[in-house]
Amino acid sequence: MSDSVDILVIDDNDVLLEYMTDLLSQKGFTVKTTTDSMAAVDTMLKTNPKVVILDIMMPQLDGYSILRRMRDQKSLANVPVIIYTGKSFPIDEKKARNLGANSYLVKPVKGSVIVEEVKKYI
Repeated sequence: MSDSVDILVIDDNDVLLEYMTDLLSQKGFTVKTTTDSMAAVDTMLKTNPKVVILDIMMPQLDGYSILRRMRDQKSLANVPVIIYTGKSFPIDEKKARNLGANSYLVKPVKGSVIVEEVKKYI
């Protein structure tokens, strides 16, 4: 197993991943990112993140499917998940929370809010 990370960010937007890496690294967190939704759970198993920041709308596997697969893995079942998405309808948040999301943030969100959410879990 490789070194564990504080935060794994899963999103298909490279610009957003770069922003999140800069934002969270400046606060002293170890950050890993991936755009590969199909390999997201494998990446989690390898990096053992303390928190996952997860987008919902991605090609191939969406965030709901990734979250469902996470919660089915014993070693990932209790890892806090912050959904970070453009989906702003209450039904979307309800679905994410029913699948085990801990927080639900609708883009765009101030960097300070993202950092505070992460700090709740680390």
